[in-house]
Amino acid sequence: MKQLLLMFLVSYLLSTSVCAKKISVVVGWNKPPYVISQTDTGFEVDLVRAVLRDMGHEISPIYVPFGRSARLLSMGSIDIGLTLNNSHDVSSDFLSDAYVVYQNVAVTRKDRALSIHSIEDLKGKSVAAFQTASSVLGEKYGDTLSSHPTYIEMASQDSQVAMLMLGSIDVAVMDRNIFNYFKSQDAQYADDEVVLHELFPLVAYHAAIPDQQLRAAFNETLQTFIEDGRYQALLDVYGLENLLHTMKQNRPPR
Repeated sequence: MKQLLLMFLVSYLLSTSVCAKKISVVVGWNKPPYVISQTDTGFEVDLVRAVLRDMGHEISPIYVPFGRSARLLSMGSIDIGLTLNNSHDVSSDFLSDAYVVYQNVAVTRKDRALSIHSIEDLKGKSVAAFQTASSVLGEKYGDTLSSHPTYIEMASQDSQVAMLMLGSIDVAVMDRNIFNYFKSQDAQYADDEVVLHELFPLVAYHAAIPDQQLRAAFNETLQTFIEDGRYQALLDVYGLENLLHTMKQNRPPR
């Protein structure tokens, strides 16, 4: 009996050691609060780490400039790529279920009482947007603002927030959760009211996972993570709005 039990234990340990492994995950460079590369944290990193841990795996994050993830996936050198969708150069067959949703907005100070209901309303205003905004927010946006003398694009998104809150610009164009995160970090304007003008749609992002079995297990574990409340709890840690829930609520019935 003892020998049989020992054989079972050895067999179990061997099977788990084969199944459990470090999963290489390529992540776009620093983008608080979604990705904080200096500390290997952020909502997306923590979420995928928790999902992989539930699957019996360990995350091995690789940080690259945004845009290189698809190339690394095509080379077959990584297991998972984050923050990808059909607009990127990656097979749609590789995409997991949506795990995070972004929404770019035009942000103004409430005390300025600016009326902004369309992209055209940004004309004549000083606008600071995130880098590459004129190429990713659509042709209409690019045509309207790219040559505007008081329009700039910048890599430092905390600087966008500071410029808006201190009155140096009229409008900041950026993801709503990134804006709220940086605004909350500075006590001097943390309580100042702003208006988020929803000029742009919600955009879902997925993990690209070439291995079909790994992708199926990821989807199943992610769904459990959402249903048991841990997804919302992690959003709360970073002060993020649950835009994934909003997108599902707004989806028209079949």
